Amino acid sequence: MRIALDPVPIVLGIYAHVGELLTRAAEKREGGDAASLSQRFARQRGSNGDREVQRLVRALHADVKAADKLLKKTGDVWKISQETDLVELVVEPRGTEGGPKVYVLLQLGQIKGVLTSIAEAARAAGEDEAAVQGLIDGAAALEGRAGDYFMLGFDPWGV
Repeated sequence: MRIALDPVPIVLGIYAHVGELLTRAAEKREGGDAASLSQRFARQRGSNGDREVQRLVRALHADVKAADKLLKKTGDVWKISQETDLVELVVEPRGTEGGPKVYVLLQLGQIKGVLTSIAEAARAAGEDEAAVQGLIDGAAALEGRAGDYFMLGFDPWGV
């Protein structure tokens, strides 16, 4: 999928999605300061405590890591937009030949979420309805297993 858009809705869509990811990560966080968490898990013996701590960390890690990767790519969007007026949003399966100039690897569910957020930002910014519908249809058409990775990338428009 390749869709040319103004960079502003792309960046704002990513920004909004990152906010959702961080909110979700905060909701997963189990309360308490370091001392109270340590006391609680120190009471569990052996590998049970280790597994519980690993579960806590993994619950936060996936969303925070995706948020960080997406925020870093907003700088690339601005750099590309200096070359051309529009930025081409590219979504392709991992390892596709001739992929985008810059990209981030995200899992299927993450890609669908960020595309939906970009579509909402594009619609609110008055982007062409065909482009907005292309984003929505493109997100719906993505197929694969939940753990499959896709490239969410950006190219200069018209290159």
